[in-house]
Order: sequence, then structure tokens, then C-alpha cells
Amino acid sequence: MSDQLELTPGQRYEDYEVLEVLGRGAFAAVYRVRAPGFEHGAALKLSLRPVGDNDAFRRALREIAILRTLTNNHVVRVHAAGQGRDGRIFMLMDYLEGQQLDEFHDFDEPMPAAQAVWMIHQACLGLAEAHAHGIVHRDVKPANLWVEPDHNVRVIDFGLARAWDTVGTIGSEVTIGRLLIGTPHYSQPEQLYNSRLTPASDVYSLAVVLYELLTGRCLFFPDRSFSAVRDELRDDPVPWLTAHRSTLPHPLEIFPQCRDLPPALGELVLQCLEKVPDLRPQSAGVLANALGSILHYDFGVAVAAMLRITLPWGGYEDKLLLPGSHRVGSGRDAEIPLHDPAIKAVHAVIEWGGWPELPQLRPLVGDGSITVNDVAVTHRIQLQRDDRLGIGRFRIDIQYPQG
Repeated sequence: MSDQLELTPGQRYEDYEVLEVLGRGAFAAVYRVRAPGFEHGAALKLSLRPVGDNDAFRRALREIAILRTLTNNHVVRVHAAGQGRDGRIFMLMDYLEGQQLDEFHDFDEPMPAAQAVWMIHQACLGLAEAHAHGIVHRDVKPANLWVEPDHNVRVIDFGLARAWDTVGTIGSEVTIGRLLIGTPHYSQPEQLYNSRLTPASDVYSLAVVLYELLTGRCLFFPDRSFSAVRDELRDDPVPWLTAHRSTLPHPLEIFPQCRDLPPALGELVLQCLEKVPDLRPQSAGVLANALGSILHYDFGVAVAAMLRITLPWGGYEDKLLLPGSHRVGSGRDAEIPLHDPAIKAVHAVIEWGGWPELPQLRPLVGDGSITVNDVAVTHRIQLQRDDRLGIGRFRIDIQYPQG
């Protein structure tokens, strides 16, 4: 008798009553459930079978614990997780209205360029927080980018297969004698050489999605429709893996619909598609900043805010704040530099999706040197319009683009 569990509406699992079956994969099913404290319901992801107590399982639970700390508006929130009495792993998440990106958009047609950049920029903001915690998604693809009714994009399924699949991988076995992590269409060249995926691996997959949104064609197969290539290779990963390993992507300007794109965008996409991970932007936060600059300067979509930094020795500096993820600190890599030996190289991070959203402040120290309205903060906080930030002896006011 199979130990696979498939619930139907009206049944219960632990404290949750199933209202609707939302989807089912190889390792887990997702249900809309009635949950204590959730007026409009929540989503429950539940492993189809019990999961043994092994090293991979324990690593997965540690990773889920980190995912529960992610709070930005471009990820799906995880509210509870654990192992049920029957040995199955469960996660209680936001129930999202909207569609997967591949349902929201017909990939046989190019998306307007500014909209495509904005969509991927939002995904970068979601991934940036995860990357900062050392979490790599490993399966970025249109089906894992969720578009809400107001077009807010959330990244879903953060590497969750490690909790459901005890061998620690996602995907199907391929002929090269190893297991593939993720989806062949959006996999990374480095998978053919080692199993170590980094934030730069997610950057590669994001760039594949962006390339296809801009062109209406599959990466590496420019002469046929997206759906024709997808359907032909749906069950054959080898052509995808071969192309990711050795085929160079065509520049965007070969496509008539892309000839008027900003040159900086075409260069950035190709950089993100470099075969060698070290040659790409090293995290989604870095890519978010680059896309935010293109949105502001080339498309005029996201209007920048202005930071007024009051200096401890008198006077002030003004600095443009573009949508993206910005490190605050004394180090060379800080996008918001504060030159003071008492400030760490990266002291805090400001993440902003662009107006009319308001930024979030993520402190990286807990010594009381970061304040909001003179109150010390040690955890991520949603900033309000008139908040004043304190970083050591510096004071920062944010002037937003609309009055």
C-alpha cells in the first residue's frame, strides 16, 4: 500500500482544513487551507510521503528556518513549518492571488521592454534578501515567479525541493550520469562541471527569463517560436544542457523588436549569461541595482528618491537612491558610503522597489548603532514616509519623488 498522501477538500492535516487543491508535483502538494489566524486562508505545502530523519532533511529544515525570516514584498512569506506527526514536512505560506508568469504572459510574444525589466527587477529584490542569507533558489523560472493582480512579482518555491526530495535535488536524471538541479530550460552551465550553485547561478536563470520576455524567443533557438521549442524539448534535457554549456546567446539587437533597446540593457543581459559564474553579477542585489539604473535613466519608469546624509562633522551630502538593494557602510563596495572607522564595511542594507513602495531597512549589526526615529533597531523594518535613519553618527533622511 502506498504511503503517498493526497488530501481533498474537507479533510484536515494537523490544524489545517483543506479548502482547495492548488497543485501537485513529484514531491509535494499545495492546498488552500483554513488556518488559525488567517482570515482569508493560507497555502499549505505538504510532502506527499514521510521524510526520513537524515542529513539532507536536517539541512532542509535549517534552510526553511532562514526562509521564514524573509519579509520583503517580493517573496512568498513562510509563516510556519515543521514535521507532522506522520513524518511529512509541511510549510504554511501566504495564499497568493494572481498567476504564474508563464500564465500571465504569452512567451511567444515579446513583453514591452520596460515592463519586462520591471518584472525581473522585482524578482531580483526578492532574491536579494535570500542571497544575503546564503540561500540560492536553484530553480528560477517563469513558473516560480508569481504575478499578483497589481503586477507585484513574488518569487515562490525557494529551493524547497530539498525538504521534499531527500536526495537533495530537483528535476530528472539526465544522460550525463548525474542529477540535474532545477529545470533544464533555465539551468546554469556550471551544473555540468560541479554541483555547487551560488547566487550568480540564480542571476543566470533570471537573465534567461528576461531574454525570453524581451525577444519572444527561447534562448539559443532564435528562429522558432518559444512554444514550439518548449514543447519539442519538454522531456529531453540534453539539448538544453548542451546549449547552456557551449552555445553563445545571440545579442538582443538581432531581433527587430529589440533594436531600440538601451545598449546598457543588452550588455547587461549578455553579462548575466556568461558561462563562467565569476563573470556575472554576483548576486540578485547587484543585478537589481543595475536594472534599477536602467529603469530610471533609460525608461523613466522608476523615479529615484534622494538621500540627504547629515555628516557628523557638519554639512550634508545628497545621494540618489535608485530602486534596488543598497549596502550602507564604510567598505569600498558599499553603495551608500559612510566614511567612519566605527561603521562596519557593510553595516546595513536599504532595499527599495521604487515609488510608491517604501523602503525596508535591514540592519546587519545589533549593537544599537542603527536607529529609526532615535529608536534602536536590530531586525528588518518597513520604513515609513517621514522616518529618519541613524547609522552611527550619521543621519539619513529620504526625500521621495512625489509630494
